[in-house]
Amino acid sequence: MAFVDDLAAAMDASGIDVCLSNDSVDGEEWKSLLIKRADDQVTLPCRTFKPDHTSPVELMQAAFIAVQHFEECDDFLEWAEIYGLDDGDEKVLDEFRAFEAAQWQLQDLIGHDEFRRLMTGMFIEQAIGAAWAGVAQDQSK
Repeated sequence: MAFVDDLAAAMDASGIDVCLSNDSVDGEEWKSLLIKRADDQVTLPCRTFKPDHTSPVELMQAAFIAVQHFEECDDFLEWAEIYGLDDGDEKVLDEFRAFEAAQWQLQDLIGHDEFRRLMTGMFIEQAIGAAWAGVAQDQSK
């Protein structure tokens, strides 16, 4: 099963919905996702979704990719560099801090074990995709 299919099944099973948030986070206007489950919700600043991401599953996939980027960074400076942000801008640091808090809330909302299972599935799918791309490149030589 592909990661996106597994993600959709997990969202359906647990009643999770995702949409673009119109709310500002700490008074800032960065783009955020509103992730809801029953009466709980998380507003996650997110720079990985694209304008054509319209379905809840596509938006949740963008959230998982944003968390992946965050987890792969050693610190704020590295995170800011990934997105080409000015690390001297206090608003960028505020966004980083808001994301850090929200990604933990997201894991709590989904359930830590389920979140890790889904992240692992995404990593595996990415690794397989990269391996196949390497094989295809080798065969074209």
